[in-house]
Amino acid sequence: MKNSGRDKLPVGKLSIDILGPILDSMPTAGLPVSSRIGMDAGIVKINGNKIFSSSQVIVGREAGTAEQLVSDLVKKIANLGKPIVIDPVVLIPVGTSSDIIRRVLLEICESAESRGMIVGKGHTEITTLVKEITLIATVFASV
Repeated sequence: MKNSGRDKLPVGKLSIDILGPILDSMPTAGLPVSSRIGMDAGIVKINGNKIFSSSQVIVGREAGTAEQLVSDLVKKIANLGKPIVIDPVVLIPVGTSSDIIRRVLLEICESAESRGMIVGKGHTEITTLVKEITLIATVFASV
């Protein structure tokens, strides 16, 4: 999909006009401090005697890719505990349209929310280091 010149996004962090409305739609109820643009750390509180994390990577921009990542992580830890918080990282190749970026980010939010997880902290960046959208997620869970 080619972008028009007006949709060309610069290398670096996503702009507030793209990321702001997405952050507002993220399931963050239960976070001691809500995620905001520019935060360097997520503050989460997880109750339980044993807490663990699990991470996974998936590459692709097709609809369902983010859902697959969240689903795979949940299945991977199903016998160990309950997923509470997800921290997604989305690396975006130069030339990706803002519509695709929005769809991928909202899919992560919807997938997390449908499983009762909150989005604790994430990172999005347009970079020349990837050729395809690369999603990396860490789930924090309680035994």
